Amino acid sequence: MINDEINRETKDAAILIVDDNLSNVDLLREILRHQGYTQIRGETDPRLIPDLCRTTRYDILLLDIRMPHISGFQLIEMLRPIFADDYVPILVLTAQTDQETRRKSLEVGASDFLTKPFVAWELLQRVRNMLQIRMLYKKTREQNRELEQRVAERTRELTEALAATRKADRAKLDFLSVMSHELRTPLNAIIGFSEVISAQDTRPPIPADYLDYARLIEESGKHLLDMVNRILEYTKGSTGAVSLEEKPVFLREMIDRCIAMLTPKAVAKAVSVIMAPSPLLWVRGDERRLRELLLSILDNAIKFHYQHGMVRVELTDDAAGPTVTVTDNGPGIALEMQARIFDPFTQGEGSLDRRHEGIGLGLPIVQRYAQLHGGRVELDSEPGRGTIVRVHLPASRRLDRNG
Repeated sequence: MINDEINRETKDAAILIVDDNLSNVDLLREILRHQGYTQIRGETDPRLIPDLCRTTRYDILLLDIRMPHISGFQLIEMLRPIFADDYVPILVLTAQTDQETRRKSLEVGASDFLTKPFVAWELLQRVRNMLQIRMLYKKTREQNRELEQRVAERTRELTEALAATRKADRAKLDFLSVMSHELRTPLNAIIGFSEVISAQDTRPPIPADYLDYARLIEESGKHLLDMVNRILEYTKGSTGAVSLEEKPVFLREMIDRCIAMLTPKAVAKAVSVIMAPSPLLWVRGDERRLRELLLSILDNAIKFHYQHGMVRVELTDDAAGPTVTVTDNGPGIALEMQARIFDPFTQGEGSLDRRHEGIGLGLPIVQRYAQLHGGRVELDSEPGRGTIVRVHLPASRRLDRNG
């Protein structure tokens, strides 16, 4: 079907014959018309051709070489910039049979040449072949144009969709930020008054069960405030409203303190937390955020661990910079969950029947804090074989201090 379509299009091709001998022009026109070509124009003055080709796009030129005023070689040179963005084949007609004429014809830009006197069938075959290439070129260019237009339209649609998504994400972050700010004030009041009640500095004494209620209110309020603070911290990081309060940090000592803070929780689950021999390393960073980063990783390792498990913490340093590695032999993370474990509000258990509390901001905040320090977080896990979390800090964070 493609060949039939190309053959039909070649019969409607615009053909321009340029020869100073009118009888040659008439002969060529008659041969081509007899073969079924309909759009044929002949010219005997080569000086008219450049302007003619600027106003009318021809599909093939049949061009004599030896003409007065302008030679065929000169005319091809003049047409080259006119055809710069297109492919228009040129068939050179010449009575000269020497190799130099043939060579120069091809060098200046002719597509093929035919020696006079020519045979009609050879002329028609060469014209047909060159026009088929021309039509295939035009069809390919048209398809490329359509494809570029479709790509441009699709790109515009995707750009608009991305902009809408970003706008929606920003709106959600703004909502979370406002909500978090608004919740902190009443929560502070609830926690404060519950602490006053729990202190038992009242007369008459408060019944024991009421004191228990007050303590539950206090614990629940603190838990809720912690979640609100995490949401607020995450939204600040997402909107770029975070600045680091940098100072020297004794990283090894900070890890020891984090382990000590979580020891009661580890003991309750019979999980052993071991600190491997590590260098006494100082870094430049935000102490609070680095501490939260380490606590979050260790807390996850303990919280999602089996009873009687083990968590190993190691601090190393090399040319790339300091690295904190936390390894556990717990249940690991499902493969389908690993791809989105750093997405906000993603729960590691992936089930509505969750055994562990949390809002799914632990690892996203860890990643954000590492990025704020110019570092990165890597996670390596396999279901049933535990999890390894590595926090890499850049070498520029290392401080040359004895400690």
